[in-house]
Amino acid sequence: MGLTIATMKDTFYFPHDYNARSDPKLQDVLVTHGVAGLGVYWCIIEQIYEQGGMLPLKSCKTIAFALHVECKVVESIVNDFDLFVNDGENFWSESVKKRLGKRTDIAEKRKAAAVKRWHSAQTQQMQTNSNASALQNDAKERKEKESKGNESIDKENIKEKSGHRFSPPTIDEIRKYIIEKGYSFEAENFFDFYESKGWFVGKNKMKDWKAAVRNWARGEKERKSTRKTTTTNKVNEIWQQ
Repeated sequence: MGLTIATMKDTFYFPHDYNARSDPKLQDVLVTHGVAGLGVYWCIIEQIYEQGGMLPLKSCKTIAFALHVECKVVESIVNDFDLFVNDGENFWSESVKKRLGKRTDIAEKRKAAAVKRWHSAQTQQMQTNSNASALQNDAKERKEKESKGNESIDKENIKEKSGHRFSPPTIDEIRKYIIEKGYSFEAENFFDFYESKGWFVGKNKMKDWKAAVRNWARGEKERKSTRKTTTTNKVNEIWQQ
C-alpha cells in the first residue's frame, strides 16, 4: 500500500498516549500474540491515519502480507480485543477518528486565519493606495490654486502698473488718429501687425496704442528716408559708371 506525497505529509506524525502499552486491551494483545501483536496493532494504526481514518476489512490480508505475519493474527487484533469498530465493510479506531477530527478542526481554523490575514493585508494595501492617491490629488489641487492665485496677482499687477485695462483700438479709430496727426501710412498695416503679436510691444503688453501709432509714423518716416538715400546712392553709382 504505497503512500502519495500528500499522504506522507499528513501522516508524518500522529499522537498517542505515552502509556498506551498499559492499556488493558493492549495487555490482552501482548498476552495473546506477544510483542509482535503490539507491532501489528501500531502498524494498523499508522495505516488508518494514512488512509484518512478508515480501512476496509478485506485489507487484513494485505496488511498481513506486508508485515510477514499470518492473516489470522491481523484479523484477531482487528476483531477480538475491542480496539477497533467496524460496520461489516470497514473498520476504524474511535480514538484515531477523534484525533483526526481535532486536526481537521485546527487545520480549518488556521486556513480561516490565513484567509483573514490575506484579506486584511489586501484591505490595508488598498487603503494605503487610496491615501496616497488622495495626497497626490490634494497636492495637485494646492498647486493649481497657487498657480491661479499667482496668475491673478500678475494680472492685478499689470492693471495697477498701467493704471487702466488696455483695450485694442478698431481700424476706424486708428485711421481717424492717423488723419488727425497727418500721417500717410495704412491703418490696416498697423492693426494687422500688432493684432498678430497680441498687442504686445516687445515682451510687454501695449499700454497706449496712440503712442504706438506715433512710433510707427516715426519709423515709417525713417524707413522712407533710408529707402530714398539708398535709391539716390544707386542712381549716382550708375551715372558714375
